[in-house]
Amino acid sequence: MSAELYTYVVELKHDPGISRLGNAAYRDVSSQTHALLPKLMAERGMKMLGMYHLDPQHRAYLILEARRVEDVRDVLYLSKFMHWCEGNIYPVTAMGETAWFDDGPEPGVNAEERAP
Repeated sequence: MSAELYTYVVELKHDPGISRLGNAAYRDVSSQTHALLPKLMAERGMKMLGMYHLDPQHRAYLILEARRVEDVRDVLYLSKFMHWCEGNIYPVTAMGETAWFDDGPEPGVNAEERAP
């Protein structure tokens, strides 16, 4: 039985001095990280929806689907991303799936003017 997958955005950042573009040692480390990802994710039933690098800010964003935030955390550590990056994991809710904008008052309408 498969569990529902939830969407997470991972923000990763690293110092400019350890960029894979300018540092051969970290080029090898990051290549190892990327080689480990498919197996680690498959073992946990995770999916990669997107992987983006913001040049030249030394930031990357991963968009993942996973059953649990702990799976995302474990993959980041076991793949060694966290050996050379700082990271944050954000649970994501698609705005089209929420009523955040449907239940609020219309702009410019005060409480007394709203229908009960």
